[in-house]
Amino acid sequence: MSTSGLWLAGLMRRRAGRMLPATLGISLTIALLAILGIFINSSAATMTRRALGDVPVDWQIEIVNGASPVVVEQQLRHAVRVRTVDPVGYASVSGFTASNAGTTQSTGAGKVLGITPTYWTDFPGELRAMLGRTAGVLIAQQTAANLHVGVGDSILVNRTGLPAVTARIDGVIDLPQADALFQAVGVPAAAAPQAPPDNVIVVPIDTWNQWFASEVAAPAGAARMQLHVRLDPALPPDPRDAFVYVQRLAHNFEARAAGGAVIGDNLAARLDGVREDALYARVLFLFLGLPGAILAIILTFAVSAVGGDRRRREQALLRVRGATTANILQLQSLEALLVSALAGIIALLVVWAISRRMVGIDLGPTQIAVILTALAIGTVAAL
Repeated sequence: MSTSGLWLAGLMRRRAGRMLPATLGISLTIALLAILGIFINSSAATMTRRALGDVPVDWQIEIVNGASPVVVEQQLRHAVRVRTVDPVGYASVSGFTASNAGTTQSTGAGKVLGITPTYWTDFPGELRAMLGRTAGVLIAQQTAANLHVGVGDSILVNRTGLPAVTARIDGVIDLPQADALFQAVGVPAAAAPQAPPDNVIVVPIDTWNQWFASEVAAPAGAARMQLHVRLDPALPPDPRDAFVYVQRLAHNFEARAAGGAVIGDNLAARLDGVREDALYARVLFLFLGLPGAILAIILTFAVSAVGGDRRRREQALLRVRGATTANILQLQSLEALLVSALAGIIALLVVWAISRRMVGIDLGPTQIAVILTALAIGTVAAL
């Protein structure tokens, strides 16, 4: 058996009791650091996933009047991977009028939206059915209340600068995300409208094009087109990195569009708020968990210092027997490596039991990197 083997065998036979406290101290250090890092990264990734799920439309791309929606969509698909793209028409009207039971009700200015047949399934958070059908001419519940109309009634749409058109109501809907749906894209926050319109109807995109095609073609027309987009990129798990990544995608597309479109980046706006929460969570975890890890390291140093006299006597005996400084450092390092190896095994079992079994966190590449970093810190502490 080699000298190193004899030394390790002697340590296991004679010094196991002295090595146990140091092993437990190192394992506690590794486990605390690993669990702390795993929880920080896992909480950040969870925030990112929830932020993505809460955004009904990732991008609202407003097409500048006169630009081609087909060309803009092609530029979008070249700039970024997308899951869903739906054209949506927005038109401002001077109001709606309804005659019912011998009375006439009129509203103020309103909006007419044009959507595709697949919009309900592509963006399920934007519209909510209440009465009647989900296809055809749909009226917002507030507008229906203002006009005293329901399913089957007819209303007059007073187009700005154009003759009025008659529409028969097929259903009543709610707009739970009206603030985002009617946001002013490309307008400074201070100059944007503070509230969504009260009077809204939604019609099929083909009907909308028949009503407002001339307004879309005019540079200063009352109608405009948007592309509602759901992105399909592999976003980084950290909200801060995801925010920067989404912004880069938006800048890349705007450069390709060359003034033909403006992005309302709902996803980046959501991630901007989430990254502040993630930073607060990191600080909270560090303040709560890091002192425990530091205390474990100090405790390990204190336990190891108890055997200082023993080690100095052993080193003196080794020098008397002709050992060089390199030989002594090698043999002493074996004890530290043995302690760190045993501590690493114990710590890995603890981390696996807590993170996987008790909390249910999957150990992905990021978590494995955190564990390896904690093992490295524990090994350095042992040395």
